[in-house]
Amino acid sequence: MEHAKKIAAILLEKQAVTLNIDAPYTYASGIRSPIYCDNRRLIFYPDARRTISAAFCEEVKPFAPDVIAGTATSAISWAAWVADAFDKPMVYIRKAAKGYGKQQLIEGGSIEGKTVVVLEDLVSTGGSSLNAVQACQDAGARVLAMIAIFTYQFAEVMPKFVDANCQFGFLCNFSTLIEVAEERRLFAPEKLAIAREWNRDPQNWGPSHGFPNEAK
Repeated sequence: MEHAKKIAAILLEKQAVTLNIDAPYTYASGIRSPIYCDNRRLIFYPDARRTISAAFCEEVKPFAPDVIAGTATSAISWAAWVADAFDKPMVYIRKAAKGYGKQQLIEGGSIEGKTVVVLEDLVSTGGSSLNAVQACQDAGARVLAMIAIFTYQFAEVMPKFVDANCQFGFLCNFSTLIEVAEERRLFAPEKLAIAREWNRDPQNWGPSHGFPNEAK
């Protein structure tokens, strides 16, 4: 993917990626990790917005969906920019239905009978992302693909999307990110080695280094 290194450079330049070996981060899944990717920082920078939006458009275009969807809250802005570029309807998917008003899970309009591409800022284990896909399918849509800015490349993720009958795409992945960080000498080699070690066995890295995973 030709834009992967460009996106990796943006993630690093905008300090969306941080490494903390001594006090690892806790993911939503409960996994402990020495690396964290905060893509919410990217909307602050006009140049990053333009580049990432253009890359999203390039990936979305072949699917020609009826509707662009974004996961709440992190991908709402990306979905809006991409939908605007294609002059398409846009919706966003909540993590849970509202507890008041119309109690909707999907906001914007009906997607029943429509084809949809869902945009996501980051995929780790794929759990919350696939919940968004399922929500669209339950609403009567055919989800053609989910496309994320970044994925940690966990081996368990792709089979989950196959089971959900949904293609999975991304603009940048873990191996490209680490490659670019190494080329630019942005982190000490030993820290990058630890990040690679974690990525090979994310479920067991924390416990084996004295940082138990959190039950979710």
